[in-house]
Amino acid sequence: MESLLANFSILLFMHLCIQSVYYIAFQKRWPDQVVEVAHVLIVVIGIFFLYQLPVVLNNYWFDLRTIPMVILILYHGSRLGVPVLIIVTLARFAFPGEFIMLELLFTLFIPTVVTLLIRERLFRNLTYLNLFLYFIGIWLISDAIIGYIISDSVTIYSYFIRFLSFQLSALIMYFFIQTSTRNLEMSEQLRFYAEHDSLTGLLNLRSFLRKAREHESHVLKVVAMLDLDFFKQINDTYGHLNGDRVLADFAAFLSEQDDWLVGRYGGEEFIVILEAATKEEAYDRMKTLQRSLSKQQFITEMGEEIQNVSVSIGLAELDQQNPLMTSVERADKCLYKAKKNGRNQVCF
Repeated sequence: MESLLANFSILLFMHLCIQSVYYIAFQKRWPDQVVEVAHVLIVVIGIFFLYQLPVVLNNYWFDLRTIPMVILILYHGSRLGVPVLIIVTLARFAFPGEFIMLELLFTLFIPTVVTLLIRERLFRNLTYLNLFLYFIGIWLISDAIIGYIISDSVTIYSYFIRFLSFQLSALIMYFFIQTSTRNLEMSEQLRFYAEHDSLTGLLNLRSFLRKAREHESHVLKVVAMLDLDFFKQINDTYGHLNGDRVLADFAAFLSEQDDWLVGRYGGEEFIVILEAATKEEAYDRMKTLQRSLSKQQFITEMGEEIQNVSVSIGLAELDQQNPLMTSVERADKCLYKAKKNGRNQVCF
């Protein structure tokens, strides 16, 4: 019983370490490659400790190494599973013992190959029942077979204990993985909505200003303030839901135009920071944007085309020596001039 609890503890501690890596990576924004290497190393070390602390039952030694191997393949495929399989296989030959090839074949290689073959189909409808049935199959082709081959003291009781420990471990691991995955997804959603506008998906003003300060460049940088013309009229004519639709579609159009930094300033106003060789180039790029917008279709939910969507634009050179909002205010004044000059204008 002590050795079985030790195997449970190793599996849970392995999961805790992996979960901690993903949460730290989420907070620190670690690269995916660093996270993957850490994940592989944790699983390798966990399987090594499972091998070192086997469960002894009626003179038959077994461990639960198949479970983390199969779950890793199930969630991450061959990208992480194959490196773990290779490292664990090579490490196993460093320790003497009988039936090494049979042990590796039935506890690691066959479960890995089977999981790789059916993981996509299984993952599309992954429930506790399906996982339970799947791990019954995994147990039958791994522990059940090798136990029968290499053990002379196979009993119904020993099979029951091995089966029960295998299934409980797998389901408990799945429960903790699902819980931590949902928590991480919720954290990612909270971060996204803390940094982005919920309607358009663009950066909100606070995040936009922070990213603008972080991005340093020796090229001329220009702040552009954009305001959709006669937007109140769009709301009054087509309804506020279709007005929101225009904002979302315009945000998507704006993001596709260039590699500039785009954010929503508020209401129907948007803010852009672009790099240009000269002021004239920045001006020409905004005029090109207006011409492209005149060809863009905006459709209501009922399929009716919204006519004459245009934008007024104010530009100001970004002054690196003064606060960013100083340049934003100057661009906003130029936007007011563009509106006053008849709308659908660019004013520098």
